[in-house]
Parts: sequence; structure tokens; C-alpha cells
Amino acid sequence: MTTPDGLSPVAVPNLNDVVYHLLRERILTRGFVPGERLDLDDLAMRLQISRTPLKDALNRLTVEGLIEIQPRRGTFVTKPDAQKLDEAYKIRSAYELYVALCIFKYLTAEDYRFFEDIHQQMDELARSGDWQKVAPEYLSLDQQLHERFVLRGGPPRMLHLFQQTNVHTYVRLIVPCLSERDFEMTHFEHEQIFAALASQAPDRLNAALLNHLEGARLRVGKAFNCST
Repeated sequence: MTTPDGLSPVAVPNLNDVVYHLLRERILTRGFVPGERLDLDDLAMRLQISRTPLKDALNRLTVEGLIEIQPRRGTFVTKPDAQKLDEAYKIRSAYELYVALCIFKYLTAEDYRFFEDIHQQMDELARSGDWQKVAPEYLSLDQQLHERFVLRGGPPRMLHLFQQTNVHTYVRLIVPCLSERDFEMTHFEHEQIFAALASQAPDRLNAALLNHLEGARLRVGKAFNCST
């Protein structure tokens, strides 16, 4: 609420959220490397916080698959597992390919505006020419796009299960191992998806998603070795 003199209350960030986002970004940018053991007392001291917000952040990161809490051993940054990531892509494909065949009857004008906006933002990032720099933002848009498919075309619980595959989070960890050609192919495949959406043809969308998800699975699998 704005006061009579035109001033508005200053929003104070939630400490739990601040600590979570700080640690998450440090993991995704390899400030903490996969397999590293985290000294919780040292972290709390360096961040000048109590253990409560730290534990909250670590619990959220555990759900995302970025942290592993091993009884009697400690808390570790997760080492991405090539086989689990491959399986996650296949599970994700099952959800999205199911949705593609029925999604058009659920899409609204707002959804199409959402897809158009995502498309424009992806194009702008692709034209920047610096894939490594824009990759985090591009992958965030990518995640929003695919989650919208599942949200609009599947039952509510499907989105929760889809998010648990954590594919986009794991891909962030291996961005340095992906080539410019990998990113160009990813963007080309997204162009095919947007064209299929515009055509409102379920079979075409299904084929475009299958091509993209299989291509992504193979590219990530190929790049995986240099990340570990």
C-alpha cells in the first residue's frame, strides 16, 4: 500500500529463499563441484546465518536433486549420473508425447500469446551469438515452454512428476561441455515445435517434440563425460 506522501513499503526478502537461490546458483555455476562435501558449520559462518535457513535451503536442493544427504557421511553436491539422466529424458518424453496428441483442445488465446512471447525471447537470445553466456536464460525459457505443455495438456499431478525429472537443472551443470552446434540444433528444434504449434496439428507437434527430446538426450549424453 502506498502512503499519502507517495512512498511504498520496501519488500524484505525471505532469508530462506535468499540462501536457497544463492546456494543453487553456486552449484549450477560449479562454485561447488559435483561430489564436493559441504561443511555446514563453515557455510553458516561464512553466510552469517543460523542453521535453520541453511537446512531449509539444503532440503529444497535435495528435492531438486542437486544435493545428497548421506547418513553418517555428510552433505554432498550431487554427481550427475549419465544413466539416470538418460532415464529422466525418456520419462519426460513419455509425458510430453502423450500431451502433444491432446493439447490443442485445451489451449487458450493466452497460451498462444505465452508461446509467442517465449519464441521471441528465444530468438533474441539465439541471435546474440554468445551461447555460453545466454544458456542459463535460454534454458529457463526452455523449461517454461515444456512445463506449459504438460500443465495444459495433462492432469495436475503430471506436472509435479514431470518437474521431478530435473532434466533442465542437470543440463545447467553441463552447459560448459555443450558446443555452439549443440545450441544451434536445440534452437532449430524449438523452431520446429513453434511451427507445429502454429499449425495446430497434433501429429506434427508430436513428431517435433520427439525429434527435439531425442536430439537433446543424445547431445547431453555425448557431452556428459567432460562434466564429471
